[in-house]
Amino acid sequence: MKEKKKIGYWLTKREVIILLLLVFLIVVVFGLFLYRYVVARPYYSKVLPNTYLGEYLISDVSFDSLDTIIDKYSDEILNENVTLLCNNHEYSYSYQDLGLMIDKNIIIQQIVQYQKSLGFLELYDDLIDQEKNDFQYSFSYDENKLRKFLVFLKKQVDVEKKDGYFSVDDNRNLHYIDGMDGFSLDVDASLRILSQALESRNFSSSISLVGNTYKASNDDKYRSVDTKVSSFKTDFNPYISRATNLKVALNYIDGAIIMPGEVFSFYKYAGPYNKKGYVFYYEYVGNGVCQIATTFYNAALLGGLEIVKRYPHAAKSPYVAGGLDATVASYSSGWNVDFQFKNTYSYPIYISAYAVGGEAHIDFWSNKDAMRGKTYSTESVQIGKRGYTTYLHTYQDGVWVSREKIATTWYSED
Repeated sequence: MKEKKKIGYWLTKREVIILLLLVFLIVVVFGLFLYRYVVARPYYSKVLPNTYLGEYLISDVSFDSLDTIIDKYSDEILNENVTLLCNNHEYSYSYQDLGLMIDKNIIIQQIVQYQKSLGFLELYDDLIDQEKNDFQYSFSYDENKLRKFLVFLKKQVDVEKKDGYFSVDDNRNLHYIDGMDGFSLDVDASLRILSQALESRNFSSSISLVGNTYKASNDDKYRSVDTKVSSFKTDFNPYISRATNLKVALNYIDGAIIMPGEVFSFYKYAGPYNKKGYVFYYEYVGNGVCQIATTFYNAALLGGLEIVKRYPHAAKSPYVAGGLDATVASYSSGWNVDFQFKNTYSYPIYISAYAVGGEAHIDFWSNKDAMRGKTYSTESVQIGKRGYTTYLHTYQDGVWVSREKIATTWYSED
């Protein structure tokens, strides 16, 4: 039998080859192992590739720098605006305004623990596969701060209910302004809504808050008032004390609304004539207030309204034609001399009473159809030394229709 050739003292050639192959294999395996370890080892202290925090890429950031990076992105997120819907209005505030906070320590801990939980072979596989790693922000909020924000917001969004009203512009034109509904933010209910949104991370583009709505009232009859149907003015000296009483009486009556069928009482609004504002008052003399009653009397005549009560002065007044004056007075006993007219329209009458320089103005506003196309003018005819007969002329669509007697007035003094 042929003997195998030995190399050296104990190995055959075949055994040497096998040994060399084993050594080579060990070197290769160890080299691969060492390569993977060398490649993966840095990622025990920095973030893996293709890693996101929300929508932000944070790959290859060292763990020591995560604090700064998260602060940067947190500021961007917290400064994003959210729209709060409240009482049909939109209000834009940042999440930071709402008191939202980001806990960066929890986020860093999640990232670090995840990567350190991987063996280096798993890290290496992760590096090779480049699979996306998603981490989300950890949000928190202070309920007390959130409540304070809603209390602040309440001051911005709450609206006091305002019923419909009349407004007179600088040119003394009348407008009916529709009422505005009131609103009161419900802080407790809105706090629950915001808390649920923050806790569920439901950071949608808008969040609807809740409150209580208080419906304003509007009057369709008032809405119908749209036209100045009659007016009259008288002149006075604005530089004497008497002018004060005229202006006070005008202020007391300005804005009065007389409904259809209602009787207007001058005394109801302006009397008694010793109340706040009036000056130089005697026992029963209004000292100038009668001029305003006279202005009302003529405005009522020109509006075609029914005169219920009218008393003349003892002497003819200098500020109006004879027989077209009206006197008023109040006594210490409580008895008074009044001027009254009745609203015979199917619509309300708004009274605008005001002074411009040395002129006292009375404007009657109602609906454009209140007078049914009629207009009026007055006529004063003197009879004898102290007597006057007054007439009312009626026009239909600008065409004269009739002349009717108003009254005959006899003055007892010159």
